[in-house]
Amino acid sequence: MTGPAWTLSSEKRALDLLIATALSPVYVPTAAVGASLMFLADGRAPVFRQWRIGRDGVPFRLLHVRTMRDGRGMDASRGSDDPRATRPGKVLRKGTFDQFLEVYHVLRGHMAMANPRPLLQFDRRLMREVLPSSVYREWDWASTIGRPGMYSTFGNESIGLEPQSEAFLLRRSECDIEDAHCACLERDLRILGDTAKIGWSFVSRAS
Repeated sequence: MTGPAWTLSSEKRALDLLIATALSPVYVPTAAVGASLMFLADGRAPVFRQWRIGRDGVPFRLLHVRTMRDGRGMDASRGSDDPRATRPGKVLRKGTFDQFLEVYHVLRGHMAMANPRPLLQFDRRLMREVLPSSVYREWDWASTIGRPGMYSTFGNESIGLEPQSEAFLLRRSECDIEDAHCACLERDLRILGDTAKIGWSFVSRAS
């Protein structure tokens, strides 16, 4: 089973539930620690909800640990070194710990473990401005055909790219389209495995 058939299958949903349930005892306490560090850093609410584009283009409110000084960051992200991020926020972003609360959305059925990421409307406008119309239409389909993912191929590959540059946006379209057409069990497991390696590498360097 590959492509949209896998993306929309009950088997993928069952796998997502299994993995999310197994990770919750680690992810939720880690997110709580991160939120506590943010609160200690500036005394402001450390968790917020933010509208993202979900399955079939339907918006949903994403639960997120705050990493920036200026609140919710409604414009496009500038990556883990975003100058708007607080000191603990930069650590959370580099290790993707700010995303750990998203496991809640996997359990609720808003998200998947591996699929193209849910974007802000602002991000989607940038994609429309940069991509040729035919490519944008295919990317728009690819990025909304299924539940958006906690992790994605592009999320793992984008680390070395200049955030929101043309190369960054073009590579996002390529990865998301490939993820949609080539979706399968093996690809999901590879994305999750690559994400775990990146996270472990960050923790090892920081320790």
